Amino acid sequence: MQKQLTQTQLVRAMRISIFSGASSVVWQLVCSIQPLFNVFFQNYLGASAAQLGLLVTIIQFMGIFQILGIFLYGWIGRKKPIFMIGHVVHRALTAIIAFIAFYVARGGDSQRGIVIIIVAMGLSWAFANATSACWWGWVADIFPESMRGSFFMRRSSVIQIVNIIWFFIASTLLDIFPGSSALTVYGVICSVGAVAGLLDIVSQIVTPEPLPDSKPIFDASTMFEPLHNRSFVGFAAAIGFAIFSMNLVGPFQSPWIVNPDRIGAPNTWLGIMQMLSQFLWVLCAPFWGTIMDRWGRKPVVIAGTLLVIGWTGYLVLTPGNYFIILPLIAVVSGILSPAFWEGSNQMMLSLAPEKNRVAYVAWYLAIVGLVSAPGSLVGGLLSDALAGFSVVLGPVTFANFHVIQLTSIVLCVLCAFLVSRVNEGSEKPFGFVISQITNPQIIRTFQNLDSLGRSGSAETKTDILRTFDGKSAELAIRDIIEKLDDPDTAVQEEAARALGRIPSPHSAEALILRLLDPDSDIRISAARALGKLGDRRAVGALVGCLWEPNEELQKACVEALADIGDEESIGHVLAFLRENRSERLKQVTSSAAARLGIFEAAGDIFPNLLAARTKTARRQFAISLANLLGKPDEFYQYVTGSGAVLQKRHQKLFDRFEANMLEVRLRKDRKKNRSKIDELVSLRKALEEDRNRDALALLDSFCARLFDDLFGEYAQPEVLCRIDQKLGVFSRIVRESAVMLTGKSRAVAPAGTVEPSVKSDTDAEDAARIVVLLGIYFLSVY
Repeated sequence: MQKQLTQTQLVRAMRISIFSGASSVVWQLVCSIQPLFNVFFQNYLGASAAQLGLLVTIIQFMGIFQILGIFLYGWIGRKKPIFMIGHVVHRALTAIIAFIAFYVARGGDSQRGIVIIIVAMGLSWAFANATSACWWGWVADIFPESMRGSFFMRRSSVIQIVNIIWFFIASTLLDIFPGSSALTVYGVICSVGAVAGLLDIVSQIVTPEPLPDSKPIFDASTMFEPLHNRSFVGFAAAIGFAIFSMNLVGPFQSPWIVNPDRIGAPNTWLGIMQMLSQFLWVLCAPFWGTIMDRWGRKPVVIAGTLLVIGWTGYLVLTPGNYFIILPLIAVVSGILSPAFWEGSNQMMLSLAPEKNRVAYVAWYLAIVGLVSAPGSLVGGLLSDALAGFSVVLGPVTFANFHVIQLTSIVLCVLCAFLVSRVNEGSEKPFGFVISQITNPQIIRTFQNLDSLGRSGSAETKTDILRTFDGKSAELAIRDIIEKLDDPDTAVQEEAARALGRIPSPHSAEALILRLLDPDSDIRISAARALGKLGDRRAVGALVGCLWEPNEELQKACVEALADIGDEESIGHVLAFLRENRSERLKQVTSSAAARLGIFEAAGDIFPNLLAARTKTARRQFAISLANLLGKPDEFYQYVTGSGAVLQKRHQKLFDRFEANMLEVRLRKDRKKNRSKIDELVSLRKALEEDRNRDALALLDSFCARLFDDLFGEYAQPEVLCRIDQKLGVFSRIVRESAVMLTGKSRAVAPAGTVEPSVKSDTDAEDAARIVVLLGIYFLSVY
């Protein structure tokens, strides 16, 4: 087990790492296989495409020295010293590039210079490969995996800013001093690059190395362990093949662009492309880092491998349109390149176990180097072999370059498929990630996520948490979950509400834990949020909290169960309704039962309506009954509103009721129609005059005759229930209400009738009115 750095050491290590990375890019831009070096090597020294391909291939083949790194680490037992010594030699050898530039500028043999550079860079990269695995192992020990992706992408953004500035300076100098003077300029900028490269290594001396508890044991099984890991080897081979595919044409793109016999764009255009792509790299790299830390490295790497989609622009590039096509190529490259280059390294570290990380990193870099090594050589040989190929298609003349470019694109798409077959372990599906990042809301989520991490105010945090909503906010789940333990209760509650708006298993799991925690301050908020999620896994926890003494918590749990609405929820809500609980909880449970469509609950809700002590409670129970008997939420309008508004609504309701009843009567018996109309007129008049108990008695009498006419001997509620459950319940409601509220009924109250509670005349009148309205509503919609 590695000893972790303190927080102070970690912050300092991050700053040093960013500085060293910025120094490294100054070196890399002019002293490694990059566009400026490729132009110098091919266009100014006169190297052929095959020679450039040979150089790239040699450098790639030096990856075999990665295996040496395993022996060195096993022998010495330290990562940092191995890296420091090997990379100082590596960077010092690249200073020979500057020497050759000055040498040829003074009339030296360019072919000799080409050979010297090939040999020197081959040796340089042998040292680099023999010790780079130790660097990767070292930084992986320093930076925890939970923040590694985000940090390295932020680091990458800073590096690319330096890259933009340095590339612009170097390319501008080359345009200012063209011809033979350009070789001197190359000598100067390569000298600066060599010094910066050494500074990169030396600056890291002060960063500590977390040491293991004991010296690592080195043996054959340790060395070859990575080769038995199929996912790891498959990933390394896929990345190597992807780089092979890119190297088929990558080194030859810049010379093709600026060659006067081809596209003929000024060198400045290389700088423009570089600046544009690097600027977008700076903007997009932190975003890709966040995606990696939240949703896995693999989807990001797959997306990055598809950066070659932008290279289709080279297939239609001409001297007349390069000022349009080249920026488009740079835009696609800038967006997707960090996903591939940084993402593949981070996925490699994720697949490498901590115990034997150096061996895994070494084999990864060796496999990638060996598989990708022939790419540039094959590309160069193909280019030379197809030198005479030419096909004119409209404004574009397809030549050897286009054949190789198209081959590269096809092979990279195949590599994306190969990466998709690798099992990372905890990644989200590629399709899910693509659907999320193509949602415009993801940008807002990313911005708010950054603001959430920087905010020092509880009020600001709650405001930011309110903005998270929907699937796009899943990117922020980990950070929102952390806010459930914020010292400020308002932040905790808002975090719980935010999770309730994000449909994810992680949201449900975090909320269930808070709901079941008796010491949590946000149990009620957690219960409500679980209801919004509708996750069935929460049913058990919600049911368990129904029997706790906290009435607010019980209410929240009942409502959440109603929101979830599965079979298990239905059973528990019905059982809870039948318990002898407070009137307030009965109201909440009745509403929940109605929302769930539990018709069996009607028999339990009705007695509560008659026994309710307040107008508000009676209306709440009536709404629940109406939601079961009629259309959900339709009855609400008839029990709420100003007096004038209610009067108009009641008139319209009665008109619907009359129309429906007359239609029924006309179909059944035209001759008796007149007497039934008189009954309806009397019922309306009693209701308008607030003689509500009289109205209830009239409704009871009307329903008795109606059901007798329609069903004859089967008009009893118990029998009607068998014909139609709603009709049977309605018949019971009207009959028992008339018995209990008016004392006037067409029949003796049936067994099981609820005993009336002691009511004042005012309460009885109000209850009777509610029942009449409920009855009229039912008969108007039935």
